[in-house]
Amino acid sequence: MNVVKRDEGRRRLVGAAEMRITIVGCGDAFGSGGRFNTATLVEAAAATCLLDCGATTMTALNARGIDPDRVDLIVLTHLHGDHFGGVPFLLLDAQWIRGRTRPLTIIGPPGTRRRLHVAIETLFAGSSARTPWSFSWHVDELEPGGTVEANGFTISSALVIHPCGAPATAIRLETGGLTFVHSGDTEWTPTLPQIAAGADLLFLECFALEQTPTHLDYHTLVERRDAFDARHIVLTHMGPTMLDNLDVVDRALFDIAEDGRVFELRQDGKLREIGSETRADWPRRLAAQ
Repeated sequence: MNVVKRDEGRRRLVGAAEMRITIVGCGDAFGSGGRFNTATLVEAAAATCLLDCGATTMTALNARGIDPDRVDLIVLTHLHGDHFGGVPFLLLDAQWIRGRTRPLTIIGPPGTRRRLHVAIETLFAGSSARTPWSFSWHVDELEPGGTVEANGFTISSALVIHPCGAPATAIRLETGGLTFVHSGDTEWTPTLPQIAAGADLLFLECFALEQTPTHLDYHTLVERRDAFDARHIVLTHMGPTMLDNLDVVDRALFDIAEDGRVFELRQDGKLREIGSETRADWPRRLAAQ
């Protein structure tokens, strides 16, 4: 495996035949195992997309030295706080700390516009009306089963099963002939192998070891593994029972997400890890600064 330094890899321009996936956060809603809430940075030649933006995302981005001003597009799988709760903080950081001027697009399921407004006003009352935005931003709502083009990405969504007061979706991102799919949060549904068909990289939530309501579990995914034809599958969004039993995961079938891992997809179908920074690396990096 070819590994380059994390910062060198980030600075190197993503070519037209590449997609780079950085796991900003892969934890559950409660920070099990010390992991950050769900957020995945997807970099391509045309633009940078943040797929989900959980409540801890600004902390996670700053911990890894990733400038949120690089994000052109935020795509949300569903409207639980560990998947969209970081958006108000990102918006106000862009305004008051970074002085952002570039536009930002936010795409989410129906209900995103209203829920985001409520979240902003709950966390920072009055800011919607009083903030003199230095950059334009807007919310587009994508119906489950729909497809939209934005910032060089083709974005498709599929309805999954996860009650959250609005439709919950799996998301498929395509650009430059490469495909990344994230299941979002869901229990088993035949929708998953359909939206993930032919994907170069698939992130599947795997909250529990054994069957649990509204989430996927490891035993179910093992039973259903042959339904997927994705080239590489990574288990993510793991809760305590999964984190306590990682040794049971068949590494011939699944990889395991970890905050800070960075993958690069190429047109030849190869996937390589170009560098990673896990929690254990932080003290060493901070001491070197």
